[in-house]
Amino acid sequence: MPPMLTVGVLSGSDLVQMINSALQYFQRCQLPDGAIPDASIARFPTANLLKNWDTVNALKAIALWRDRVPYEDGGTIDRVLAFLRSCEKPSGMISWGTFEVSPAEFCTETSSEYISALTHLGLTEQATTKANFLRSRQLPGGAWSEVHPHVPKAFQTVASVTGFAMMALVELGIEPLYLDEALDHLANLQTSAGDFGINWFYYNTHYYLTRPATAALAAYGCYSAVAAVREFTLSQQRADGSWFVRVDGFDATSSPELQSALALQTLVCAGAGSDDPAVRRGLVWLLDRQRADGSWSGGPYPYPDTESYQDFQALQDVYATSQVLALVHQLTR
Repeated sequence: MPPMLTVGVLSGSDLVQMINSALQYFQRCQLPDGAIPDASIARFPTANLLKNWDTVNALKAIALWRDRVPYEDGGTIDRVLAFLRSCEKPSGMISWGTFEVSPAEFCTETSSEYISALTHLGLTEQATTKANFLRSRQLPGGAWSEVHPHVPKAFQTVASVTGFAMMALVELGIEPLYLDEALDHLANLQTSAGDFGINWFYYNTHYYLTRPATAALAAYGCYSAVAAVREFTLSQQRADGSWFVRVDGFDATSSPELQSALALQTLVCAGAGSDDPAVRRGLVWLLDRQRADGSWSGGPYPYPDTESYQDFQALQDVYATSQVLALVHQLTR
């Protein structure tokens, strides 16, 4: 552990305590099968749809911090890995949860973050094998697609899918099959305002889409596109330092805490640090929202208010907490 961890607004023992509290929250959420789903799974069985996704994100957060703060694992990581291995398709990829269709179908985003978690755990051989398969699934036009029929076709190649896949490869030093095409694909999805749109299937916040796309564009030096994302994100910050958008037609929506964590990650991917005034204000607001159990509120998953989705309910506290920890890790590297 470094002698002093700091993110500008919090440092030393206070920051270590904040991180440890969040890691202990994940451990308390762990089920006997090894998964770390959101605790709302006990009330809302439909949260099983996101069980693998939550688990992968919690594992990645643990991997990022386990060697940087005092951490008593108690078998947590081994149990998570055993669970995730049991969920793998023959290709080594995984889906986002229990809504399975066939052995050939998987979630590109969940699989990308799974690869990233393995990389940060030092399981490089496992991560590389999976990454090479993921690399082979890039489309000649540059995009990666969600390989799952329950994702509407129009949503299968949004910017985040390609961003997640590219960053899983970047962390292992693997170049995409079609690099120029991938960058062109992201550039073509960027709006004149600088963002990459907003989509209810992807948390109904601009920043879920912008964060991985910005990371990929920055990794390959696409600085004008990155600057446009940064300006858009800065323009949307609220007076109290947070970010939040509620989309018409959705009573349920991702929390300000989750939206703010993703927005701040976007700014950091675009080159901002903890000394940036906007980042500092956002951090002051966000870190103060940690709850007594160590988590941050993620709010409900933003299913639309339609008859076909009326029975779907799931909270996003595990995901939000993992994203705050990922943000703080970015700022203290």
